[in-house]
This record gives sequence, C-alpha cells and structure tokens, in this order.
Amino acid sequence: AKSYIKSLPKIPKKDFSVLFPSANPLAVDLLDKMLQVDVEKRLTASQALAHPYFDLFRDVEEETEAQQSYDDSLEHEKLSVDEWRKHIYKEILSFSPIARKDSKKRSGMSL
Repeated sequence: AKSYIKSLPKIPKKDFSVLFPSANPLAVDLLDKMLQVDVEKRLTASQALAHPYFDLFRDVEEETEAQQSYDDSLEHEKLSVDEWRKHIYKEILSFSPIARKDSKKRSGMSL
C-alpha cells in the first residue's frame, strides 16, 4: 500500500471546510487531522478521542488503552487470500474484550 501511495501523482490537499461547508468546524478539523497520510502527523486514537469534537460524547472513565502494540508482523508477507482468511479467522477467535465491572454503559454484548 505504501509503495502504491508513493507512486501516485502529487495532488494538492483539498480544504475539507470547502468540501463540507455545512459541517461542524470541529468535525472538519478532526477529519483533517485523522486523514494525514504521514503517520508522524496523524492523530493517535487517544489524541483523536481527546479532540474537542468529542467533548459532548466522551466519558474518560469508560476509555481503556491497549495493553500491547498492534502486531503488524504480517504486513510484508506475501499470502494467498486463503491464508489471509485463516489468519483473520484465528484473530477473531482469539479476541477477548476487556470486561469492566464498573462500566456505567452496557452495550448489550455478552462477554
């Protein structure tokens, strides 16, 4: 994906406030910061959640951070579609959400 993006012609950045003139300016600002191609300039998930756009919706006490970094070890592997399916299926089976007894909100999902 990285090589493909680098091979694309350079196109000037669009002004999201022009593309979405009736959108909330905070939403436009958040979108701009989340869609940075350069990972060093892009917001992390924690930074995005802390953005003022989410002030009305955010409950800091409900938030958790991952205990480990994202494993991108398969990123550079040349795998068949069937091999990718197997890896994704294994990942789904191994997923274990964090159950919090002190949660104020209930999603309805059983853990």
